[in-house]
Amino acid sequence: MEEDFSFQKAFSSYDFIKSAPMGIIITDSRGIIITANKEAESLLKIKAGEVVGKALSALECHKELDMQLGGRNRGILHMAAGLKLLISKSPFHVHNKTKGTIYAFQDIPAPAIQETLHYCNLEALIEGSYDGIILTDHERIIKVNSSFLRISGLRKEYAEGKLISELSDSPHICLKSIYEVFHRACRDKKSVTVMRTMHQGNEIYVTGAPIKCNGEAVHVAVNIRDVTELQYLKEKVSRLTALYLSTPKESQIDKIIGEEIVIESPAIKRVLELTLRIAQVDSVVLINGESGTGKEIFAKLVHSLSARNNRPFISINCGAIPENLLESELFGYEKGSFTGAGKEGKPGLFELADGGIIFLDEIGEMPLSLQVKLLKVLQDMKAYRLGGVKPVTFDVRIIAATNRNLLGLVKEGRFREDLFYRIYVVPIEIPPLRERREDIFPLSWHFLKKYNQKYKQAKTISSELIEVLESYSWPGNVRELQNVIERLVVTSDSDVLKPEHLPRSIHQKNETEKLFLKTRTEPGDVSLFHAREQVEKTLLARAISMKQTTREIAHLLGIDHSTVVRKLQKYGLSGAKKHHKKPI
Repeated sequence: MEEDFSFQKAFSSYDFIKSAPMGIIITDSRGIIITANKEAESLLKIKAGEVVGKALSALECHKELDMQLGGRNRGILHMAAGLKLLISKSPFHVHNKTKGTIYAFQDIPAPAIQETLHYCNLEALIEGSYDGIILTDHERIIKVNSSFLRISGLRKEYAEGKLISELSDSPHICLKSIYEVFHRACRDKKSVTVMRTMHQGNEIYVTGAPIKCNGEAVHVAVNIRDVTELQYLKEKVSRLTALYLSTPKESQIDKIIGEEIVIESPAIKRVLELTLRIAQVDSVVLINGESGTGKEIFAKLVHSLSARNNRPFISINCGAIPENLLESELFGYEKGSFTGAGKEGKPGLFELADGGIIFLDEIGEMPLSLQVKLLKVLQDMKAYRLGGVKPVTFDVRIIAATNRNLLGLVKEGRFREDLFYRIYVVPIEIPPLRERREDIFPLSWHFLKKYNQKYKQAKTISSELIEVLESYSWPGNVRELQNVIERLVVTSDSDVLKPEHLPRSIHQKNETEKLFLKTRTEPGDVSLFHAREQVEKTLLARAISMKQTTREIAHLLGIDHSTVVRKLQKYGLSGAKKHHKKPI
């Protein structure tokens, strides 16, 4: 209220407001009337003392005012006794912030439009419009704004002052259109709109609106709007809206990091938060997760977010390189150190990763003989090339990954205990996809977008397919899901991907999993052995009702044919036909 009072006091003291030859009402940002001059009192039949401090709706003409100015900045206000007022509104700013609105009311036979612009600040309003605005009198262009110059590509001197009659043969679409709407607006005494295409391909709407005096058009205001960009934005919004509405609210993607990591489930969000924290330090990291969960992607994320992101990231799969070559790959060799060695020798991957990060994938597959040397390297940050006598020093951060239970390998004597505790500093556990089913939907859309772009397709996923994908266990995790989506995009003959487009193997496994889901055992005194027998018997009985032969049952349950026969005999189940080979 203090701020509003100061504005009221300031505006009331302006002589030009008091003496302006038009009615002026000023409201604050809430629409409360701050001041009204004498001319406004006369034209609107109000008393300033009764309306100041009240909302604009306190004016008897407020409904007509809203109707005339709805979506526009000027209009004609019809008063009693046939009086017509030219009305306009313009925001006023203080320190680049909009603080309120100035309303100007002028009897139509009043002074010319340029004078009106001067007093009611319409000139600034016209200049600030994104649309091109051209004001004309009865024979020439008297004003154009900068938006018109932007849309038309003309300079001001090529438009202002031009005679309307000279525009009829103009090669410029904008100028020729001004001539057309001017004459039609004057002739028809109403607003006229035409659509034209400019030489560069942009579509424009040109509107001419007459400003009348005593029934005659003395001015024409022309508005030019470039709708090309608006059409593009409209189409883009339509596409995004369609995609959004086709996505269940509870499954909308919260965040996509880079191009590979899709974050939706709480489990993977926790992994991401831990990754973001440890990226800022140089601790050794051990990433544990099943095959296909994206261990290397998280290792690359640590690298990209760390202070080492401008240095190398080198990845090596410890299980993919033969044992006799792995040492030379990791630590390098000198020339002539063994038969077939290069003449110049070769630096190892640790040397090449100096200053950056080396990612040891599937470290559980590393031979015991190399584990001793790796432990020494991790402790000293230096190594000897094969055949070398001088150590090579380096500064690298170690990120290891495995899909094995390293502690179990330690107990079996297949992984060194001291190396295990050397790399088990900051563990990251990436849960399998079956434990974070919330990620299946956003991952599916992510891969669909990727392969639609790659193969120039426009396919979408049906809700039925999403249900199947979310009920499948995904033993191959994210990698398997990615491969399935790519296969569907490539092989499906429909724009809408449905369950029938899935590989048969997923359908069959789903049937088995549904049997498991339907089997329930209440906790109690039953032993694990008897519970397992109960589940086996229930599954076999259900499988008999679905399949005809023991071979089909074996295929459905994913076990050997002989095991099916033995189990059926054990539980006294019958009804399935034994599979016999047909005689040749």
